[in-house]
Amino acid sequence: MAHPKMKFVATMDGKQHTVEVQKDEDNPDLFHMTLDGRPHDVDARRMPSQIVSILMDHKSYDVDLERLAKKSDTLDGRIHVRVRGRVLRFEMLDERRLKMKEAQGFRFDVGGVVSIDSPMPGKVIKILKKEGDEVKEGDGIIVVEAMKMENELKTPKPGKVKEIKVKEGDAVEAGHRLALIE
Repeated sequence: MAHPKMKFVATMDGKQHTVEVQKDEDNPDLFHMTLDGRPHDVDARRMPSQIVSILMDHKSYDVDLERLAKKSDTLDGRIHVRVRGRVLRFEMLDERRLKMKEAQGFRFDVGGVVSIDSPMPGKVIKILKKEGDEVKEGDGIIVVEAMKMENELKTPKPGKVKEIKVKEGDAVEAGHRLALIE
């Protein structure tokens, strides 16, 4: 019996992208997917370190995924993905959950105060903004070095830097609060 095709909507930087995924009949590590209608074959294997090794379009990627939502909140599809030294932030929901969320009038807008947290253990090597600075969505706030790669952490919303909780040279753990944006 053929595996069903799963459809998702990924929202990143305010833009929605359609993702369709179907498992291969013969190879459990192979997925046939389309991203905005463009086909890709993806070979994905979870490593013992929880990193996912992906081969896509003849290129290899080591990907670290972190779901931000509580398991009890099925309408929160926020995900951080670390790939090639960058952290991508987006929301991914299947079509049914997206329609339910839209019916509630809820959007993936971050209101109030938002925390910028370190996605992994590392060292703060640069602070790009100071307390009181006005920021636009996507502005870099702090750079954390982890595993010899620099990760620029950006604000998911416009606002003002309310607080910087670290200084350059500080060692931080995964989840360590670095800054607050209001």
